[in-house]
Amino acid sequence: MKIKSLFVLFMVYCGPAILFAQQTSDSQTGNTSLSTPVKIALVIGNSAYIGLTPLANPVNDANDIAAALEALGFAVDKILNGSLDQMENAVENLKERLSATDGAYGFFFYAGHGVQSGGENYLIPVDANILNENYLRTRAVSVQTLLDDLNDARNGLNVVVLDACRDNPFGWGRSAAGRGLAIVTRQPADSIIVYATSAGQQASDGEGRNGLFTSRLLPNLLTPGLEVSEVFKRTGADVAEVSQRRQIPAIYNQFFGTAYLGDVNEQALAGAYVPGTARPVPLPSPGAPGKAERTPEETARLWTVGASVGSALADPRLVGTVRGTIAPFKNVFIEPGIDLGLLSGGTDTGYYHVYPYVHAAYYYPLPFKDSGIYAGVGGGYLIGRYDFPEGQYKINTFSIDVVVGGNILSFLDLSYTFKTNFDNFGHKISVGYVYRFR
Repeated sequence: MKIKSLFVLFMVYCGPAILFAQQTSDSQTGNTSLSTPVKIALVIGNSAYIGLTPLANPVNDANDIAAALEALGFAVDKILNGSLDQMENAVENLKERLSATDGAYGFFFYAGHGVQSGGENYLIPVDANILNENYLRTRAVSVQTLLDDLNDARNGLNVVVLDACRDNPFGWGRSAAGRGLAIVTRQPADSIIVYATSAGQQASDGEGRNGLFTSRLLPNLLTPGLEVSEVFKRTGADVAEVSQRRQIPAIYNQFFGTAYLGDVNEQALAGAYVPGTARPVPLPSPGAPGKAERTPEETARLWTVGASVGSALADPRLVGTVRGTIAPFKNVFIEPGIDLGLLSGGTDTGYYHVYPYVHAAYYYPLPFKDSGIYAGVGGGYLIGRYDFPEGQYKINTFSIDVVVGGNILSFLDLSYTFKTNFDNFGHKISVGYVYRFR
């Protein structure tokens, strides 16, 4: 009887405190226990597209996001430059693994080309052969199918991050499919879906290691004690500030609980740094406040001024060029310029010419910062003069040009030009400095 009486007294005086402590813990975590949920992630980064414009940062983005999620305790399946079969199989595997455990957290991250068509969104594999808009349904990964699979998994939380709001890479996309991604219409329960920028807009591929959105997500993802909704609220605010509101991420939130992507017991409740979750990769340093990063469309349409020096290999031996480019259409530029030629290959001959010209060229970006190759045609009017011992010989003629070249790291330009007036021909090789501006 004494033991029973002591137990009753203990429950009367201590029971409410125990229940209150349990309720407090549950209200803070959104779980019925403090156990860390099973966490599974699928991360895909597609950069090396075949037959499409390559992208500089998605593989870096995928590597860095995968490392960050592993540090937070996720089991990560990572695919770099994935084919259609690889991507579809990985999505199905993610669904099956999430379905196997009640309350599991799922995280899907994709960086690469993505397009919309008829209000549906599609993620583009690197081996995509999509001849027109109708082929998207069978040769790309449907985002809605992905979302439906996650809904069928019936797990605790799904986070879907799509850094795929770049320019439509297909020629038919300029008129058929819209820009960026379409608004989410059928969202899974208990999910948070995040676009790198607003629906119908384009996101920046970034100027450093990572795309603009991912560069701001990484530090927030690894900040101890941040609830999952706060992670994306802060990321959205950071992207908007750095881009001077040119890029505003879209967040579709149908998760009404409270969840922490890191350790629940130590990180969420104590709000302290969790030993063993050191940042696995150097995080990109934030850009200067207020510095707007270029969007992919702006990068493809940069205007330039520049100067170069070279040689015509014959007369003239020295050619100086002043030029500029304007880009009225994406990946197409027009270059007005003027050549000033001096010096002759003859010992007793002087040579001088002025050659105003215009070239139209197609620019193909390469998968490293502000570099690319170009080819074009054009022409101009040559005004020249030879000074021979016996007198002068003047040249006034139209010329047709074919030019090929490339630029490296935005400022160094190399080019070769073939000229002809259909009676004579010449060559020019030049190297120069180019300044790029919006």
